[in-house]
Amino acid sequence: MITTLAPIESASLSELALEAIRAAIVSGELPGGQPLRDHQLAESLGVSRTPVREALHRLQSEGLVEPRGRTGWAVSPFTERDVQEIFHLRRLFEGAGVDELSRSGTADQIESIAGFFSSFQHPISQARLTEYFQRDDEFHKSIAAASGNGRIMAFYAVISVHINRGRYVLSGARSDRLEATLDEHRRITNALLARDFAEARSALEDHLCTGEALMIAQLRQKHD
Repeated sequence: MITTLAPIESASLSELALEAIRAAIVSGELPGGQPLRDHQLAESLGVSRTPVREALHRLQSEGLVEPRGRTGWAVSPFTERDVQEIFHLRRLFEGAGVDELSRSGTADQIESIAGFFSSFQHPISQARLTEYFQRDDEFHKSIAAASGNGRIMAFYAVISVHINRGRYVLSGARSDRLEATLDEHRRITNALLARDFAEARSALEDHLCTGEALMIAQLRQKHD
């Protein structure tokens, strides 16, 4: 008898189904309003309906899907109101991180955050887009985490999936936007390295406000 192999538990299948469906929603492969049928998802994923249903319930708690009728589901829409609320929270959470860095940030901590984009140059190659999006995500999470506030970090983790959904929406905007974000990120990191925290906060605010405005414009364009 082979003893190095363990049975695949249903919980593991549920987690895999969750990750697959979540990724499809965040990337826009499953757009807002798309009806979801558990049997179709189960067939596509090669699993039974049970882990898919478990995944859909968890995605409902994350705000990514919503019930449709008695037994159906649909992908939750991503609206202008969602964008406004997400960026409101980001300004609060990430701003708190910069403020705490100004009070007690160590050299190692600041240099670590400031080095997130050191390997990227203009133009950002298509081959590195996924890496850049990951760096973008990690960079902003690190700023929020610098607050040292456990509740801020927990709330940021909750909204991070919606932040990434917005990044994919914005990735379809004008082609020079991606390059502009690199300059905006470097403005923030250069200010942190110079210990000019007022400028770092201002640069962060400008970056988030620009992202919010462009994301709303992109949503309106898709609905026209």
